[in-house]
Amino acid sequence: MKKQNLILSAALAAVFSASTAFAEAEVTGKIVHESAKFTTAGTSAVAATAHGKDVFKQETSARIYIDGAADELQDGATYHVELNLMKDGKATSNYDSNESYTQRDVLREAYVDGTVDDWSIRAGKQQVVWGTADGMKLLDMINPSDYGEMAQNQMEDSRIPVWMINAETDLEAGGSVQVVVSQPRENVFAGLNRNTATGKRFNIGAGDTTTGNGTDTGNAFVMMGPDSITGEVNGFLNIVPDLASVAGGFSSTFAGPGITNFKHFTVDMFAGMSNVQLQSMLGIHDNLDTAINMGMDGAEVLANFASAYNTNLTESESFNLMMAGQANPDLGHLDFGVVKDSAFEYMGSATFATFDAFAGASSEYRYNMPKSDEVDFAIKTAQATKNGVNYSLNYSRSYDKNPIIDISWRGENDEKLSVNRNDLWFNFDPNTGLPTDNGVTAQDATHTQLRSTLTLNTAADGTGQAYGFAAMSAALGTSTATNSATAANLVFEQSVVRTNNIGGSFDTAIETASLGPVVIRGEALYTTGGKQPVIDKALFAIGDLPGALTMQDADRFKFVLGADITALTNMMISAQYITDRNLDFIDGNKDTGIYTTDYATMHLSNGFNKAIKDKQYYSLFFSKPFGASGEHRWNNITMLEEGVGGNGKWNRLDAEFSIDDDTQATVEYNKYWGNANTQFGQLEKSSNIQVGVKYSF
Repeated sequence: MKKQNLILSAALAAVFSASTAFAEAEVTGKIVHESAKFTTAGTSAVAATAHGKDVFKQETSARIYIDGAADELQDGATYHVELNLMKDGKATSNYDSNESYTQRDVLREAYVDGTVDDWSIRAGKQQVVWGTADGMKLLDMINPSDYGEMAQNQMEDSRIPVWMINAETDLEAGGSVQVVVSQPRENVFAGLNRNTATGKRFNIGAGDTTTGNGTDTGNAFVMMGPDSITGEVNGFLNIVPDLASVAGGFSSTFAGPGITNFKHFTVDMFAGMSNVQLQSMLGIHDNLDTAINMGMDGAEVLANFASAYNTNLTESESFNLMMAGQANPDLGHLDFGVVKDSAFEYMGSATFATFDAFAGASSEYRYNMPKSDEVDFAIKTAQATKNGVNYSLNYSRSYDKNPIIDISWRGENDEKLSVNRNDLWFNFDPNTGLPTDNGVTAQDATHTQLRSTLTLNTAADGTGQAYGFAAMSAALGTSTATNSATAANLVFEQSVVRTNNIGGSFDTAIETASLGPVVIRGEALYTTGGKQPVIDKALFAIGDLPGALTMQDADRFKFVLGADITALTNMMISAQYITDRNLDFIDGNKDTGIYTTDYATMHLSNGFNKAIKDKQYYSLFFSKPFGASGEHRWNNITMLEEGVGGNGKWNRLDAEFSIDDDTQATVEYNKYWGNANTQFGQLEKSSNIQVGVKYSF
């Protein structure tokens, strides 16, 4: 697209450099101010702190439209430019001003219309609308969307224009053909976009010292899925450096003479130990003395190790109360392993030997997005039958609009490291549940248990350079210092994949006696080459993070059926039924197995929510003018989303009041509710009311 962009820029520059073009240009526009506040106080699904009924948006924007003739390029050619200047005094960082390739892009559109033979050509930055579904995008697959405010904005505003060549011609037999060659860009989500800091994240010494913690922290519309990757508290991008620091502490603490048996303790085993059991162990390292003397059990010792960090390594409320003198030291166990809502609880089978591999580790976010010379291709033919059925056939070979995340351990030279698994049986005392030696190869059903330990190594067979605490100790001759050359780096790489999309649409009007004309419409889309997030709870349990969350192939079939009528003289009513079917759905046990997780709602707090194979949506839309001459209008859309254990719901009621020919006042109310582990339900505390004023010139 780089060459194409240069050509388009040169064409636009040629137009704008002509004084006659500016003299004849028509300049129009609108100035809009919108303020929004929460209607419900509380803590959202991903927020670290609660909010009140606060104002979170005070946005002023100016849309400027410039239209004119481009006869210098071709007789009859025209050009169009849309500028968008905005500022939001209440928005979080990255959302308070213009940003390229979002709905806040300063150059929304810039294109030239001309003809070549029988083809109408529109070349430049623009948007192409193919789909007609309410509240969602199906065939509307050319432009990406900005979901920074969920789906609250109108599609023409949230759609992200990209550079493209859009050509259309009429066929002699009737109908038309449209061909689009466009710049590939991805959908933008709060918490998952190109604003994530890309430097390495690691801790220096004790305490949380990583940089760039959290992406879009405080944004009202961060969903659980993005938060589990880049969130300040629950995002594994930020959890990994803190986990590495805790692992280093454990490795150092449990490497002393006489306690090597701890190397095969698991997180669950250690967390389940009482204070009496801890006191009975011989050779306890001095670093544990304080914790044990305070009466802590194993789970509280884990919380002690994690307390220096602000990420969700382990639920530590009881420990914090104890340290603040607000609770009796005899607290019993924390809520460890009952409700899994912290990182350590998912890694219950990870051993202290595995922690050696994590010691000193860093994390890093990277982008592997399409290059500037790559393009998307799409073609559509629209036809009509003799009995009045309009239909289209659509195809695209394009990058999927939803970004995916690949996770891998990397070494000093950025080589991919192998996660080597070593399964050992070790003897334990059936009375105390404590190990009696490091490991044995023979299994005894009465006196042995299986433990899997992980190492990070440059070789798949474990013969190459090792990474982690043992390697650092060997390199530096000490067990306390760190060495970046032997500390692994967990890379989160954002990319998009090529997909083939085949679909079509139809609409027809049916005359009825009671309802008058009823428009029946539908859209369908079959996608191959897409990806789905898959969780492996068994690998998660032993600490294999790259293996625990993978992106696997998934073909999908989506369709929408809708019906539109006009009632009460001029009120439009539209109803829709929508299905999103995952043809490669993995239906494993949510607690222990391998399964497809829901990208929008997977999170530490809900056990990494399982997706639904055939997910259903329902919508109902009303629109009606009102006033003496119909100068005002109200609209209402309600959407219901199927979820496991309950549905999610969203309702948007908006109205526009004409003050005069140039000025309108607006009001909008967005209500989210229902199952908290759905796309809509998780945003219940983000329900809001918005008021604004718009002046056109």
